[in-house]
Amino acid sequence: MDPATAKTLVSAALVASISLFSLVSFQALFAQIAADLRAVRVPVRTDRRDKPQA
Repeated sequence: MDPATAKTLVSAALVASISLFSLVSFQALFAQIAADLRAVRVPVRTDRRDKPQA
């Protein structure tokens, strides 16, 4: 194998691994954001304990 082909294969392997890592990282980031947004839901109270103003 000549050096140019070896460099091309190594570069392609590095680009593929960086792309895969980035994809997994972004997927985990978006999953965490979605989980945080689901956890922030505020319960709505329908009963009022104070008397309405007349």
